Amino acid sequence: MKKNRIKVLSMIVLILSTYIIGFFGLNSDKNLAATTLQDSLNITAYTAEKSPGGGTSLETGQRLKVHMEFEIDPLPEGTKAGDTFEISVPDTYLFEFLGTKGVLGNDPSDPYLTYEIKDNKVIFTICDAAVEAERLYAGVLDLTAIARRTGTNIDGGGNGEGPILEITPAPDPTVNPPEDRPYPDENKYLYKDGKQIDGENGIAWAMRANYQDYGAAFDNYTKDQGQTKIVDKANGLLVDHLTPGTHFRENSLWVTVPNYIITTSAAGSRMGDRQLGANIEGEKQKVPFADFVIEKEGNGNAFVKLEQDNRTYQEFQDYVQAYPDTNSGQRAYGVFKHDDGTETVLIAFGTIPGSNHYYEDLRENFAEFGEAGIHDAIDADESLSSKQKEHLHDIYGKSEKSPSNGAIIAYDVAFFVDVDVPEYGSGKYTNDLKFIYNDNDSEDTRGESDFEAIWGDVKADFLRVRKKVSGDEGKELSEGKTFTFKIRDRYNNVVAYGKTKTAVTHKGIEVEVVFYRDAAYTIPVENVNESDPNHWSNFLVDGRWYYIEEVDADGYEVHIQDTSGNKTNQFKYDSKIDRHWNFIIINQEPIKLEAEKKIIGIGSLASDKDFEFELRDTRDDSVVAYGKTTITTTDGKNKNKPITFYTDNTYTEEITNWKKMTINGVETVILEDGVTYELVEVNSQGYKVTYYTKDPSGGDPVEGNTYTADYENGGKISFAVTNQDTLDFEANKKVEGTGLLTPNKTYAFELKDLSSSGKPVVAYGKVTIKEKGKNQAIEFFTTSDYSVANKITDWAKILHEGKNYQLVETDTQNYQPIYSGGTGDKNNEFQVVYNDTSKKITLNTENQNTFDFSAKKKVVGDGVFEGEIFKFQLLDSKNQVVAHGKAEVTAKDVDVPIVFYQDLDDESTKITDWTDILTEGETYQLKEVDDSGYAVTYKDQDGTETNQFNVQFNTGKSMSIQVENRRGKVPLPETGGEGLTRQVTVASAFLILLILIGGIIEYRRKAGA
Repeated sequence: MKKNRIKVLSMIVLILSTYIIGFFGLNSDKNLAATTLQDSLNITAYTAEKSPGGGTSLETGQRLKVHMEFEIDPLPEGTKAGDTFEISVPDTYLFEFLGTKGVLGNDPSDPYLTYEIKDNKVIFTICDAAVEAERLYAGVLDLTAIARRTGTNIDGGGNGEGPILEITPAPDPTVNPPEDRPYPDENKYLYKDGKQIDGENGIAWAMRANYQDYGAAFDNYTKDQGQTKIVDKANGLLVDHLTPGTHFRENSLWVTVPNYIITTSAAGSRMGDRQLGANIEGEKQKVPFADFVIEKEGNGNAFVKLEQDNRTYQEFQDYVQAYPDTNSGQRAYGVFKHDDGTETVLIAFGTIPGSNHYYEDLRENFAEFGEAGIHDAIDADESLSSKQKEHLHDIYGKSEKSPSNGAIIAYDVAFFVDVDVPEYGSGKYTNDLKFIYNDNDSEDTRGESDFEAIWGDVKADFLRVRKKVSGDEGKELSEGKTFTFKIRDRYNNVVAYGKTKTAVTHKGIEVEVVFYRDAAYTIPVENVNESDPNHWSNFLVDGRWYYIEEVDADGYEVHIQDTSGNKTNQFKYDSKIDRHWNFIIINQEPIKLEAEKKIIGIGSLASDKDFEFELRDTRDDSVVAYGKTTITTTDGKNKNKPITFYTDNTYTEEITNWKKMTINGVETVILEDGVTYELVEVNSQGYKVTYYTKDPSGGDPVEGNTYTADYENGGKISFAVTNQDTLDFEANKKVEGTGLLTPNKTYAFELKDLSSSGKPVVAYGKVTIKEKGKNQAIEFFTTSDYSVANKITDWAKILHEGKNYQLVETDTQNYQPIYSGGTGDKNNEFQVVYNDTSKKITLNTENQNTFDFSAKKKVVGDGVFEGEIFKFQLLDSKNQVVAHGKAEVTAKDVDVPIVFYQDLDDESTKITDWTDILTEGETYQLKEVDDSGYAVTYKDQDGTETNQFNVQFNTGKSMSIQVENRRGKVPLPETGGEGLTRQVTVASAFLILLILIGGIIEYRRKAGA
């Protein structure tokens, strides 16, 4: 029973399912195509914003720009002409769209799509050409709308992708200006302004010419009723260089003659800011003479158009400028098309005011008045007083009261230009305007106009080829390149030549390839319009296969594939099938390894230098490339020289492809993908070597000598190898001796250039000594103030190779400097040799203690003196003899130096350095020995009577003692000792002799008796 129920229920479900499927399957073909077409729509971009300025809040009267991009790729199966899809737009009740219908496609006569704005949406209708194309891509549509009614929370469209908009009321308009207001002086200069033409990709440019003279005419009239005339400007010419992407629209030139009123005397009787017959408080007058039109849509009534022909620009400008004054005043204009596609508009007025064109010649029929001239307009203007009318008749009439004798003084000019869309899009367009006259006089100004591009397109070309360099998207190529191609048949007949539309400068970005019939790329191949003689169908052979090939790959690896990713470069032309072909050519950027070598230093290069390099595989230090360069004496220092790389160490096979090369018939890999390589200079020749590569993020040089091969990204790898001159120079200072050291004394030095005139100082040195017997390094500076900022750290930047230098201690602190390590008489000189470690220069300065002591001997007095050798002893505080002295005096009143010895009998012990004999801090006394009865006095260097002195080393002070011996007629002993004994002995001998002589005489006398 239960089983039967289940069977019944299953049967009911099956019947209902069949019914539902049948019901919804009715008219399935129609519903499937329509539904699937809308579902296949991909809106790739959509914006709706105020223009200009952006934003989603608008005031009534302001403009809204709607931009949409879309694609349907591919078209759904079963799509046919007449099928539609929709994209919503803002409420058409609140916004008034400019241009509600149009077509999309390269050929308006056979478009891919038509569109119409209706019921808050754009309805796109498929055309036959789109069905044949099988896909639609790069669809673009720009729309402009004016906000007409207020509203909030407005759907911005885009099938839900647009923003929420609001429209608020615009401020109340200002009241009309007063009828008696002077024309602003600041507006009388040369003027130009532009405004976009509603609903068009065009700009209307407007200009005012010679308004300063025009305003001066009114002022002159008020001053002296026409006695002061307006000076003529001969050959008046407006020169307007149109901005690139804009082109003069044929038959768009308008020229009007302004005819302003004169203000009342209360307002200064000046040129007013309204023209004759202008509306009064919005009410139209019978003779609306304002802005009198003399040239309308370039019809040649007043300005004849001149053709460029084969003239150069200057020839054409001269031709147009001179035309009126050489052709009875016939005004003219012309448009010159430059080689770069830009244009210049030239408008010639002839002499202004001149004597050819008068205000009284301006006449026109008016509906409410009939034919009228300027005097009729003056009389009919209801805003003017009788006095104002009187003045205006004078100013504009052919009378002496007119400052221009009635000739036209100023002009208003306007014309339209078309903008190349989509090549040139929205933005602020700027134009320079020049008004030239006489020989070299001119005025200049500049005009601007905001522009919002209005355009739409959808593509389905017969052949579309795009070029891309693989790698990280947006990464800049080491060198931009325009790639070239050819299309050939199987018989190698070239039928088309191609090149990228622009240079490829970044990776991962596709660039269109444009094809031409000729190798000079001057005749483009037509891709859409089959009636064009240069369309593919008119030169390809029906049923034949063709091949796309890249010409001059320049090391790039080329991969050609269709849109399905199949590797193929061939396509077939079949006239019976409307087939569209798409290819993408992907290139891998080659590896370009470059290196440069430079010697950094001062002075000139002594001889040519050869440098060799190796590029080594860091896995095993094997060499994969050999580099070589020579820097000659002509190249000199501080100049980059390229390094050339070879596959062999004999430098015969130069590397042209860093990925792989055919060497001796064998394809050989140079750099392996993913492997790191190191650049090494084989022999630095004593230089300091530094390697640099480029920072991949910013391109700045950074230290490094390695590169990891990257086949996918390729690119230029740049190495810079700098060899810096080296010079190993140092100098040390040491204080020796037995004397006491006063710590923290600073010693100063100078390094002098002996090879230059005047022996200039090139470095200043100093060192502070804290202890004796230890070498301390001297620090050197380029300035005498020893500024830390000028401390010398690289001698190769200071001393020149081949020059001789000398180290001199300038502040010895009273020590005696002794140099070593150098050459010259004092061993303090040296010659510079760069980049040779064996020629290291080390100078040492050893300061010995100094003590300057001397003594002199002099004999004075009346006594007889025939010369004598005097002897001395130098005793310490313990009366120990430390030195013996002697002085050989040959005459009186003459200072004779006392010479000291350690041993008076040994000449070799003569004392030359007292610091070896005396002890610092000890007191010594000098004594003369064997003084022979002289009166001896001692005086020191200050004149003080003393024979003692205290020893202090390294003071720079000289110590001396003057020993003076005085002898009278009867020399008497003045001091004891050896002198007294000798005199007593002599006297006793003399007395004995006298007694003996006396005894002999007495004996002889008695004997004779």
